Amino acid sequence: MPYAVVFYLDPQKSTPLEQVIHELARTNVAPYLHSAEIPPHVTLAIYDDLDCQPCEQKIAGLAKETRGFDLNFAYLGLFRNESNVVFLGATVTMELLSYHQQLHDLLKKDADHPWELYQPGKWVPHCSLATDFAEDKINHAIQICSKIQLPIDIRVASMGVVQFEPTTPLYSYHFTGM
Repeated sequence: MPYAVVFYLDPQKSTPLEQVIHELARTNVAPYLHSAEIPPHVTLAIYDDLDCQPCEQKIAGLAKETRGFDLNFAYLGLFRNESNVVFLGATVTMELLSYHQQLHDLLKKDADHPWELYQPGKWVPHCSLATDFAEDKINHAIQICSKIQLPIDIRVASMGVVQFEPTTPLYSYHFTGM
């Protein structure tokens, strides 16, 4: 089962995202994120295999050194593939790219088979709003997701690791750095 390393977004600031995710489920357009109880997040890396114990120690250490920061979500996007994804795109900053690179460097000895689309230089930082839905529901999904007033700034409050399918949060650590 694969593992995702994620930034979790501040639950209070991400209320508009949660409302849209709930509406996507209520209207049966894209119920997956709501039914799996996946909170708003930005995925930094996905690995087919992860040695969890050393990785947890490294992620806990990184979180202790990291202060929370804001991400600016400026646009609505679509990945068209076998599962389709409507997302909020995060503005790329040097700070965000630095955290992304630092994480990949930190875990390279403990993680195997990284997913190519999450590698530095290829990664598109985003927060998924609708996933795993049929092609004929794309327009409806975009219409619902367009209700979020953009741009929106949301604080990144913690990071963690999730194993999936099924989706199982393994651990998360709040940022405590200065």
